[in-house]
Amino acid sequence: MAEARRLLRTVLVAAAFGVGFLAAGRLAAEAPPAAREAGPPFDLAAPTPHRLSFTFDTAPARDVLALLGGAPDAPGTLRRLKASAHAAAAIRAEGLTPDDFYGRLVSTIAGTRDPILSTFVEKIPYFKRVLDDIETNGAPSAALEGRRIASLLPTRTPITATIVLVPFFGVSGFADVAAVRDGDTLVLAADLPRLTGDLLSAPVLREVLLKLLRAASAEAWRTLFDANVRRAPSWPDEKAADFDTLLARTAAEGPPTLFLIPDDFFPIVPLLEEPIVRAYARWNRAADVLLEGKKKDSERQLLFADAARGDFWTRYPAIVGAQMTDALLHFAGREKYLAALDAGPHAVVSLYLAVTKGKRVPELSKPVRKALEAKKL
Repeated sequence: MAEARRLLRTVLVAAAFGVGFLAAGRLAAEAPPAAREAGPPFDLAAPTPHRLSFTFDTAPARDVLALLGGAPDAPGTLRRLKASAHAAAAIRAEGLTPDDFYGRLVSTIAGTRDPILSTFVEKIPYFKRVLDDIETNGAPSAALEGRRIASLLPTRTPITATIVLVPFFGVSGFADVAAVRDGDTLVLAADLPRLTGDLLSAPVLREVLLKLLRAASAEAWRTLFDANVRRAPSWPDEKAADFDTLLARTAAEGPPTLFLIPDDFFPIVPLLEEPIVRAYARWNRAADVLLEGKKKDSERQLLFADAARGDFWTRYPAIVGAQMTDALLHFAGREKYLAALDAGPHAVVSLYLAVTKGKRVPELSKPVRKALEAKKL
């Protein structure tokens, strides 16, 4: 029993940092529909108009490691790195200019210690093993994630996208994975040092690949959804810190948050019921405050800022959105859910209320239910 509890704690921590179980995902994708009922809610057999390609490009990271490690042909390696469009996109995703990044890289190679780049040198052997594992095992896993992303995008507007996940070495530390458009390609720059941690606590290779895929899938879905679906009048512009904005953030953050949850944890209620119920309590309190309309704008803005800070479980709009999405996919089905998602956040939450009546799921407060009913009139 103690061993089981330790395993559950390990998995919960993994969920909080976007680590899933890839083998379980493969089994769920290959299982017949009846066996998938208790698994992840991605229907990979359903037809979709979207055409998504999801691949890795490890060449830029290889070149950076070669340069930091004293490559015999440093000028040629640097020229190849500078010629990489994916490397340039990854640098832009970090909020830097190529000239800034390459200037710091050359200075580091020449012996001037850079406060960030120089720290990567001692981890070169580990980083190389990570890249080896990505090149060996990453392709089929990325293809599976591409199908999952497509399965949760509304179908009215067909989306064609080439998604390239570029493991790289960020020096600005903005995010684990950052997205940037490069023509028709969506480049996802994954910050390997952030994802792997220090040498003493560096995860095993399989966990790194899982973290890359989970975080990248979430960011890819979010980027494609924002560019192709999330627009007025169905979706509010979120400039106002009001109830509509809370609904929008909840509905929009649900699907990407699902990508961060291990496959063995679906449906996520009742296994994760306790933290989800706490998130619903926070969400209901925030919604009630916003519906009352008594707070100053600065106080409402602070409410939204607090909801986006902290660890995985304290970001209650995302947690509530993930549970709603999971419940809707199970109780309403993919087609109805995607239609509601296309129609906007009010449609998503209203559908949740309709299909979960009598079900053992977290409830929305009475003021929220009244507000949604009034919106229908």
